[in-house]
Amino acid sequence: MFKQEKQVKKFLIEWYSLHARILPWRKVNKNNLLNPYFVFVSEYMLQQTTVNTVNNKFKNFILRWPTLNNLAQANEPQILKFWSGLGYYSRARNLLKSAKLIKNNFKNKIPQSYNDLIKLPGVGDYTANAILGIAFNKSVMPIDANIERILARLYAIDIPINQVKKKLKILANNFRSQNNSSNLIQSFMDYGSIVCLPRNPKCYDCGINKFCQSYKRNLQNKIPVKLKKKNNKPIKYTRAYVIINEDNEILVRNRSDKGMLAKMLEVPNDTWVEDKKLLSTDHIIKNLKSKLITKGSFEYSFSHFDLETEIFYGCVKKAKLSKATWIKKSTYLKSGLPTVMKKIVEMAL
Repeated sequence: MFKQEKQVKKFLIEWYSLHARILPWRKVNKNNLLNPYFVFVSEYMLQQTTVNTVNNKFKNFILRWPTLNNLAQANEPQILKFWSGLGYYSRARNLLKSAKLIKNNFKNKIPQSYNDLIKLPGVGDYTANAILGIAFNKSVMPIDANIERILARLYAIDIPINQVKKKLKILANNFRSQNNSSNLIQSFMDYGSIVCLPRNPKCYDCGINKFCQSYKRNLQNKIPVKLKKKNNKPIKYTRAYVIINEDNEILVRNRSDKGMLAKMLEVPNDTWVEDKKLLSTDHIIKNLKSKLITKGSFEYSFSHFDLETEIFYGCVKKAKLSKATWIKKSTYLKSGLPTVMKKIVEMAL
């Protein structure tokens, strides 16, 4: 058992007071307390997304929905349109559902109970503990990739992280703080992002290297041990059609309310299939009977599969599709199109 947790905690809290990253969800009020709503929103955004990507998006989110009550009054199309570029759109839906539940069941106050938080859509063990620890200074220790890496190196755990999750959780409990949990949790996260990096950690500039078993054994570049990932993701195929009218508008529609990118805007495209031979031309395009130009293809990676898309471009008179939905070509980047669709339009134009 590692015996010097107190010294590590003391150092990290002091280090954090001098080197903490300036992040918009860390803004404190006159009583030096964090806004629980800001922390709540940031934790949804940061799921599977980097801090740099979230940073500006978060600022704009708060400008639009400054309080939980404001957010709870939003509708799904509004938040999905805003979320474009962040990916993993289920997080946006879950965030909105949770805001409405909190408004109705907790009078617009973020719950301070693990049992209440864990029942909210999109909240797992890590997110619940992160909200409790960071927003409310509860004595918990959520385990993210940064904290896992620091612990694995401190204890020289030369077994793949995925195989020692329970052990790391037990070790993390040794670092819980009774009075300064919020700053300590965030200090771990920042230390992993600034000093104890995934590759080439700055051990020469590390204030806790004297406690680090990996550093003592020169294992810091080998730990944490990672299992080699097998790229077994399936490939799906589609054809997408960027159709422009005489007013320089792009033909769009909403996707199905189930499956990938549910209810999001899209340009017409064929049903996504795992066998190219099964591709069937979209019904809108069949009926148009317009001459289409091939614009090449590209591959887009989702979490569970890769999508290979062949792109076509064409023009049509607006009157021919009187009931269709169109967006201005000049503003498509600000539209509710998800990233994959924006890339398709970009290639076509």
